[in-house]
Amino acid sequence: MTAIKEWFSMLSFGNTKRYRNITLWFLFDSIAATIPYGIAVMAIYCLLVPIGAGNIQMQTKPLWILVGILLIQFISYFFIRKKSYIDSCVGMSETMKRSRIDMGEHLRILPMGFFDKRDAGDLSTVLLRDYTTVENLAEQFAPQMTVTIGRLLLSAVMLGVFDIRMTLAMFLVIPLALPFAWMSYRRMKASGQELSQAQQSVSSNILEYVEGIQTLKAYNMAGEHFTALKESFEKQRKSSIAIETKAASPISVVGRIILNLGIAFVMLLGGILMTKGSLHPFYYIAFMVMTLSVYEPVSMLFVFIADFSRSKRSGDRIREIFDEKPLSEPADTIEQTAYTDAQFCPAGNTDSTISLEHVSFAYGDVDVLHDLTIQFPEKQVTALVGPSGSGKSTITKLIARFWDADKGRVLIGGVPVTHMKTDEVLAKVAIVFQEVYLFHDTIEANIRMGKSNATREEVIDAAKKAACHNFILSLPQGYDTMVGEGGSTLSGGEKQRISIARALLKDAPIVLLDEATAALDSENEVLIQRAISSLVEEKTVVVVAHRLQSICNADQIVVLDQGRIIEHGSHKELLEAAGMYAHLWEEQSHAGNWRI
Repeated sequence: MTAIKEWFSMLSFGNTKRYRNITLWFLFDSIAATIPYGIAVMAIYCLLVPIGAGNIQMQTKPLWILVGILLIQFISYFFIRKKSYIDSCVGMSETMKRSRIDMGEHLRILPMGFFDKRDAGDLSTVLLRDYTTVENLAEQFAPQMTVTIGRLLLSAVMLGVFDIRMTLAMFLVIPLALPFAWMSYRRMKASGQELSQAQQSVSSNILEYVEGIQTLKAYNMAGEHFTALKESFEKQRKSSIAIETKAASPISVVGRIILNLGIAFVMLLGGILMTKGSLHPFYYIAFMVMTLSVYEPVSMLFVFIADFSRSKRSGDRIREIFDEKPLSEPADTIEQTAYTDAQFCPAGNTDSTISLEHVSFAYGDVDVLHDLTIQFPEKQVTALVGPSGSGKSTITKLIARFWDADKGRVLIGGVPVTHMKTDEVLAKVAIVFQEVYLFHDTIEANIRMGKSNATREEVIDAAKKAACHNFILSLPQGYDTMVGEGGSTLSGGEKQRISIARALLKDAPIVLLDEATAALDSENEVLIQRAISSLVEEKTVVVVAHRLQSICNADQIVVLDQGRIIEHGSHKELLEAAGMYAHLWEEQSHAGNWRI
């Protein structure tokens, strides 16, 4: 019973009430569609019974009554069918839309660690193929099951009145065939995991190949990687053939053969009973007509086995994402919550000081940060420097609450970010990461993402501060120029400047810059540094940088190594300390003098 409830919940995407209504209307549809079979049987009765009694003159009145009933059925069935069809299409579309929206909302609040485990190809497969697979089965499963149940019940009642022996003979075959349907489903379920993995691999390889085609061509490896893509296609093809020909089809065929033998069994038993004079010829013909009507929808269940197995896997993958735990959210916003802890700031406070208190964090089993305690003062620029993998970018992600610290706590304005809603945290933060993503839209729309109600003048002003106004005007349609997906039509420096303009336009009290100037030439880097410097009086700025020359004017420089703070102070203080920072500065100064 639990498994049935889970299947029903999967097919309805959790909206079981709407799906029950759809199923109920299909049951009415099934009953109405079965009526003509009964009328045909009654017509045969009106024709054969008088002849069997030696009365050659046929009574036409019963036939006209049956014709009248059939006309009423036609009219009624039109409206019932229309209702069931519209409810099915509209109802499932609405359910699908709601579920996809819920999925988007759920993905939005999941921690970034989830997206490290699931690549884009995997997620796109769930959102596109898996949802469509479940929807297709849901639209067919309800009609088929209700038709099957409706015909079985009506036929059992109607034929049982005529002859209980023939009725039992007809229905005896069905329970003999159904176990083969279950066995077929179990075998397909066991072998379907390989096909599912092959499909995910194809989706991921396609995305990787298309997105990396420029790099592959540059290194003359496009052919080699296309071979790998073809191999994933071949693996999917073999898995698809195997699941149809080896896993389920042989058993499924046995079940359908048993149903066909049921027709022969009913025919043979009826012939024997009729020969002995214990079965009226009319009843024999009636049972032969109704046997085909009963067995047809049952045999169709075997066709659904492959679809149901695929849908079960797809439904499980959808449920897996919904089962992922999002970051915890407080019941009320910080302004609505009363804190007794003295270090919490009063309600309505706008302090943007950032504090890390004994923070430790790990990606899986890899420790990244170890017992960090540091404060980023309000309205000052703090730079994070150190070797790659020292935890600089991780700190910015913890501030934005992409993850929660394993130990310790991160505070903004004296309030732990775990006591703030995710939207509230993100509203306080503008972020520019090293890897920039621009959407397939106009440049103006991509900048306006920082502030949806910004005017054109505000967009232009932010672009000027980010040193991208001039190059935007040189484009064919200026700010209305369409950007390729991911920003593919722009250079790395141009994309970075647009993302900086987006962050400037957001006008959040905290600005996180993760290698924001890495892709800029020297001239534009100077302009961006001036724009960042102009934010100091109004923003709390955290800069992750490898180029030490770009942050030597920062109010505070924090030096990290292997997830620990080993130095912090001003540029001058750190040079005088002659530690790691001084060593890195000396190395970069020598590298800067190198020429070809």
